[in-house]
Amino acid sequence: MTASLPTWKSLPLRRVLAIDAGSQRLKLLLVQNYFGRVRILKHELLDLQAEGLLSPEEIQAHIQGVLDAAGRPPIALAIPQHVTISQTVDLALAADQDPARAIADETVKLSGVSDSRIVYDFVQVGQAPKGRHRFWVTLCQEGEIRERILQLGVQHEDICEVTSTANALLEAYRAARPGVENALLIHLGAQTTVLVALLAGQGAYATSFQMGGEFFTRSLLRSQQGSHSAAETLKRSTDLLGGPNVSADLAAAVDGWAAEVKRQLQEWLAERGLNPTADSPFAGLPLVASGPSFEQPGLLAYLKQRHGLEPQPWPPITSAKLPPVEKDFEIAFGTALQALGLSAQPVSLLPSSYRAGWNRRLMRQRVETASLVLAAILLVFLGFGIWQKASVLRAKKAFLAKIEDGQRAFEANQSLTADLTADYENLRPLLARQQGSLDVLRTLGLLEHSRSNRNFWYVLLADQQSYFRHPPAVLATNRPARTNILGPALAPPEVLTDDPRTLAVTTATNVSPAKPGLIAELCVPGDPDTSRQVLAELVNDLRQQPLFAKADLLSEDLRRSLADPKVIVPDRHYVLALDFAETEFYHAVPARRPAAGGREPLRRSPGPRPPLWQGPEPDSGKATRGAP
Repeated sequence: MTASLPTWKSLPLRRVLAIDAGSQRLKLLLVQNYFGRVRILKHELLDLQAEGLLSPEEIQAHIQGVLDAAGRPPIALAIPQHVTISQTVDLALAADQDPARAIADETVKLSGVSDSRIVYDFVQVGQAPKGRHRFWVTLCQEGEIRERILQLGVQHEDICEVTSTANALLEAYRAARPGVENALLIHLGAQTTVLVALLAGQGAYATSFQMGGEFFTRSLLRSQQGSHSAAETLKRSTDLLGGPNVSADLAAAVDGWAAEVKRQLQEWLAERGLNPTADSPFAGLPLVASGPSFEQPGLLAYLKQRHGLEPQPWPPITSAKLPPVEKDFEIAFGTALQALGLSAQPVSLLPSSYRAGWNRRLMRQRVETASLVLAAILLVFLGFGIWQKASVLRAKKAFLAKIEDGQRAFEANQSLTADLTADYENLRPLLARQQGSLDVLRTLGLLEHSRSNRNFWYVLLADQQSYFRHPPAVLATNRPARTNILGPALAPPEVLTDDPRTLAVTTATNVSPAKPGLIAELCVPGDPDTSRQVLAELVNDLRQQPLFAKADLLSEDLRRSLADPKVIVPDRHYVLALDFAETEFYHAVPARRPAAGGREPLRRSPGPRPPLWQGPEPDSGKATRGAP
């Protein structure tokens, strides 16, 4: 069975606890991918013998404590290389053939067993022979994987990745030296030595053999008296491969280990066509060493002098996006990189049941993340809507404040207008009287000027109010329906008052014909045609004056007998009605009702009464003129 985990972009939670469990040391590394920048949050290396964690229960309790402190992150596990197989496989595939099926058949041949469940994964690599496809395949028995999981007591945790030591070393070295394409990696552990080849930037070979630091310690015990711990301490503190303290048994063990390393690497190089020579035993490929056993005093110098091996120390990480890694954490760091989806050649050995559980957790986390994102988007839209509504509310309040200010200004203006109107109404009668006086004086001047070069004379000049107070000259039997002139004896008392508003008092059918203006009686001597011609010229001249709204002969039924008969020529006696043009002083300003909440206009005492000749309102359409 084969599977590949989603890339890091699809992982909602990009934090993982990598576990590298050895026989003598337990390495825990808490790593987080923070938007493309990897950070190591915690690293812990436990010497199981020094810490006294010898039983599986004690190791499991310690791991559970670390998980609790870290917030129960998912676990990535590196299993020992000796229980796995990693190898390149060249296959001739047809165009329609499924590579997974062909590799599934090949895994049975590689494992040598058919009755055990095999967990395998593969990735295609380059530099295959023509017509063939090359794959990097890693496989392991599922029972071996589950046994390691049970030993660590994490069978009920979320396990997101399981990989081999060789693949973890490849990822860690590629992270430290991304530009280096060829290298031979040697990891010297406590029980096992792991050999990994990197060609063209991709994994090409991986193997292991059961010789490590513990093998050196047991060899030392043959010639040294004491306990295992004392021999281990002596090996780590004293150069036993050179100088006065040389241990022949330790040197023999190192020789055997170096011979095995050279044998396995040279055999593989020969298979790949990279023939090693005496001067270049590894075909020019650099050796890179990792593991705590290489820290043994004198070991690197002995390997160089005795066997021509010059392993380089593990390179530090120089990338700005990756953190520096402590010694002995290379495998744990490579495991974490693959679990976070930052591997260029990912190979996963996660069993199907754990993979299904992890996929369920991923789906749940995606749903939760999508819900949180949706909630955040909704909150943003809600905040934007609240801000918009608040802006509209502020705008409405500002507009309402402007309206209220305008209303107050309008009410103040209305109140001021009412006060000004009241003050004007108090002055208007006086202004009307002044206007009437000016009109009379101008009329006198016009009448005096009209007699120039004309043969006539004026026998009477009176204002219309005074003129029409007298009874008509001739009382007809049938009175006109339009008006009925009231005489002093028949008129009601209001008619005799000086108030212009009561001079035009009407009853149901009686209206006084008096208007603002004068009545002029004149006599024009001479024959009838001549007198009519003079009269017509006089009336036309007066009509041209803007002073008068009307200048015409007074009808016979409205004439009064007020002139002295001695100065009258009976057949040449004419009466002119001169109606003054209207001005703004003759009409009251319409009263304006104060607005609600506005102040009432000031009340003042009545002013002087208007002139006697102010009568009723003239008809609309009459000529008007402004104040002088």
